[in-house]
Amino acid sequence: MQDIEIYPASWYYNACVQGFLEVLAYGLGEKGEEIVAGKILQEDGRAVIPGDLMDAAFKPRGTPFPDGYVFREVPAELPALKRIGWWWVEKSYDMGFMRKEDRGKSLNEVEKIETVARSLFHKNANYPNLAQLTWDLTKKLSFINNWFALEEARDPSLICSFCGRQCNPDLDGSVYETSFTRSLSIYLGNSPAVFPNLFWDTRPDLIMCKQCRSYFLCFHLVSKNRFFINSDSLLVNWHLNRLLTGRTGRNGHKTLLSAMQYDRQLRRAVGSWGLQNMELLVFEQDSVEYYPISARLARLLLIPRVSSLIGQIANDRIWEIILQERFDYLPTVIYKSLRALLKGGNNEKDPEVVFQDPTNVAPVINLIHLYYTIRQQLARNEGGKGMMGYLDLKAIQAAAAEAPVDLNSNLDKNLVYRLLELTRLNKKTEVYHLLLRLYLTSGDNKQFPASLASLFATSDSELFKTGIYTFIAGLKANENDEPQGEND
Repeated sequence: MQDIEIYPASWYYNACVQGFLEVLAYGLGEKGEEIVAGKILQEDGRAVIPGDLMDAAFKPRGTPFPDGYVFREVPAELPALKRIGWWWVEKSYDMGFMRKEDRGKSLNEVEKIETVARSLFHKNANYPNLAQLTWDLTKKLSFINNWFALEEARDPSLICSFCGRQCNPDLDGSVYETSFTRSLSIYLGNSPAVFPNLFWDTRPDLIMCKQCRSYFLCFHLVSKNRFFINSDSLLVNWHLNRLLTGRTGRNGHKTLLSAMQYDRQLRRAVGSWGLQNMELLVFEQDSVEYYPISARLARLLLIPRVSSLIGQIANDRIWEIILQERFDYLPTVIYKSLRALLKGGNNEKDPEVVFQDPTNVAPVINLIHLYYTIRQQLARNEGGKGMMGYLDLKAIQAAAAEAPVDLNSNLDKNLVYRLLELTRLNKKTEVYHLLLRLYLTSGDNKQFPASLASLFATSDSELFKTGIYTFIAGLKANENDEPQGEND
């Protein structure tokens, strides 16, 4: 048969293709991922699967292998099951798609098929009611074989709504096997008259060719990670999302940010990332959060220092603000976090307070560094417009360590509270007099630090606030006698 060409499309389609390629890589054994990344995925963003490979994958046990490939074979107990169907079962089982009562048990091949089917096809599962749980093994195997099918005769009057190729669906069969409905996506609604609805955008005429239909049964393998990074390139998608495999949890973005810095294969593939239409999809229990990633944000995330600081802060709210490019809101988060630190904890449970342990000031200091770095980098990208000017954060933190302030004293703590509020209001003169009086009345003959004095010579209010916030964070860090975050 001819080679199968797959072109990138919408995020949902691309996610399903990603899952299908993961099934294919699993079936190709130890070198499966290498074959997918090196031979199937193309630099221009397409995926091209050799025809003889697809033909053998969609055939049952005993079909000769094409030269150069080693497959995971179907168990002898299931001779009629197609190879791609068995790989789909085993891949799903290995990723934990099974009944709760089967976890930790050693199941045989037939039991694996049963537990995977019951995990994926019940009414609240990934593909609700697509297959009947009461079917016996023969009917379940028939369903899998029928679902994973290749196009044969072409009817020029019908076009697949997803890949655009001529197709030959069985229009006399079930609508669930020919059209894109809620049975293939839990992210559609359960009523035909509301949005989201039973069909995609109230259209029951989104016809699927048999090849695209095969991809759609693999979405659960991608959504398991709770993240999907989408672009105009299936190759870039592969590298980014493989890095997220198995990295579930609330701090999944830390894995992505860390990998962006150190994974060589990713950095080779992602060189033109800033020129692509990127988007991040976060899968919640009953919804999808969508974040477009602009070229500007993509370039920022590829800067090691920026991605490193975001990863160290490890705060979902900060990640959301960055994705929304609300960089000017970061000083407000810094203020809230400093105020909570001075109070001794996040008593109001504000999600925009970036620390968990009130004795650990490092996340707040790292957030200050992050804001300063982003502002400077954006200004450089815009030819210097909006540049904050130079700010020696390390020197300011060192000045805070030597400041005549004892936060164990209620008098000094109240003074620092006032300093924080005056800074938030941009009362530069009052801040200067407060700090100057502090040093003059200390009795230690301490010099007013040059790093602080320079802040009052700037006309940039954000530069001024960032500097004073750094000083206050340094005072708190000095109280706890801890490392002061990541320095320049």
